[in-house]
Amino acid sequence: KEFDIQIPDDQAENIATVGQAISYIEEAKK
Repeated sequence: KEFDIQIPDDQAENIATVGQAISYIEEAKK
């Protein structure tokens, strides 16, 4: 994975777009 955070599979399945993925990552970094 390219990011320092772990995204659970159930969460990853819910990320339908790149925009949502970015938003999830930005929130997770806070």
